[in-house]
Amino acid sequence: MDSEQLDIADELREQDIARALMSRMERIISKKDFDIKELKVATDVLCKLREKIGINSGNAANKQFEPDLFDYQREFVECDSRYSAMIGGVRSGKTYSGTVKGLQRALLLPTVGAVVAPTSAMARDVLMPQYAELAGGRVIKWNSSIGDMILDNGSKILFRSGDKPERLMGLTLDWFHLDEASQVESRVWEVLINRTISTGGPGFFTTTPRGRNWVYRMIKKWAENEECQVFYAKTSDNPLIDKKNIERAREQMDARYFRQQFEASFEVDGLRVYDDFRSDRHVLSTPWNVIDDWPIYIGIDFGWTHPTAIIWAQLSPEGRWYIFDELVESHMRPEKLAEAINGDPVDIGGRSFRAKVDYKRVARVISGKEGHQSRQEAGGRSALINLSSMGINRLSVNNYGLMDGVHAVRAKLLSAGGEINLKIDPGCRRVIDDFMGYNYPADDSGKPIGEVPEKDDIHDHSMDAIRYMIGEISPLTRRDWHFG
Repeated sequence: MDSEQLDIADELREQDIARALMSRMERIISKKDFDIKELKVATDVLCKLREKIGINSGNAANKQFEPDLFDYQREFVECDSRYSAMIGGVRSGKTYSGTVKGLQRALLLPTVGAVVAPTSAMARDVLMPQYAELAGGRVIKWNSSIGDMILDNGSKILFRSGDKPERLMGLTLDWFHLDEASQVESRVWEVLINRTISTGGPGFFTTTPRGRNWVYRMIKKWAENEECQVFYAKTSDNPLIDKKNIERAREQMDARYFRQQFEASFEVDGLRVYDDFRSDRHVLSTPWNVIDDWPIYIGIDFGWTHPTAIIWAQLSPEGRWYIFDELVESHMRPEKLAEAINGDPVDIGGRSFRAKVDYKRVARVISGKEGHQSRQEAGGRSALINLSSMGINRLSVNNYGLMDGVHAVRAKLLSAGGEINLKIDPGCRRVIDDFMGYNYPADDSGKPIGEVPEKDDIHDHSMDAIRYMIGEISPLTRRDWHFG
């Protein structure tokens, strides 16, 4: 047998060995709890054989993983720093980029990686399907109830929730991807780093900013660490997003929230919920004269020991709100409420009150969900049923979330485009004071805690009535956007 025949024979033997290795890998993967170390040994040998003889077994493991990426996404995906992050606006493609980065790692060699989301629902319903879609035929097992995915090269990807960091402690990981990191506590990142100490594997996160929280503080420190790298992406960087939609959002949303959600900006957290409110630009210099053909709305926040707040406002055809009357009082019985809304004189707390307009001028009375609750002072019936029985029947309930309403009010105070669409009669002193005093709760050092306004039973009642009204009649159009 000549040397050429010997080379062919050797090559055939190597191909047989490669096929045997592939078969061995498939047998290992088929086991319920396969040994990842055993699989790595088989894969390492197989990779060396492939490099030597260039075999092509036709298995999906030989196919190139080359998803489409924009240039700004590619920079993040191809970054080889041990720790990296993409800070992006909504629909900027940050989660997609993180998925590609994770799959590149998983498809390179058999690994165990973790993909962590703020909630189990996000991990199951958003991240797992995206990983599966991009991996295509490389997924051979997918258990959404457990949160495990196995690829055809033996890599295992675990999809987990970050709501309880302690549950991540038992993992040993070769890499991890933390999505929407700003929505979880810093402990999640710390635990994940500890899970890769023994393997030396990389970790990365993708997120939209959410105030200057731990993510902001950490990436500031990264500037001095050559092992860490940060990438930024605005919503407008994605060429698939219609720029008209972005400009429409700019017109509707308050400036700070727009910068955070669309421009990936870490905005300063202040204690004031409506920090764009200024008396010199939002309070009219003279009392408001009601316009005959503009609709009038009433926002109402029901209370008893805590006060009931009733706010009257008029809406211009251009969408500008004018708040022109207020009543904030405790222990208001249903008949007193009906009289006040009807425009009748009402004796309250030793003073007389009469609304500036009669009920016949009012297009709608809008409350929160508490309007449906039974009330002791109303004989066990709800406040709305009692009002309806007294002739106040143009009623509706705002079903939007608290923060949806807050953002709607912010957008009227000052849109991202610089427009002011909320003005207040100078006689509405309670509303003006409440706009100034409506705060986030603070810790002992005076820093704000969370993003939910404080229920201080002083400033929140008129603010609730206003957000019920504006949030119901002038809601932000959010169907096309997912906010992080």
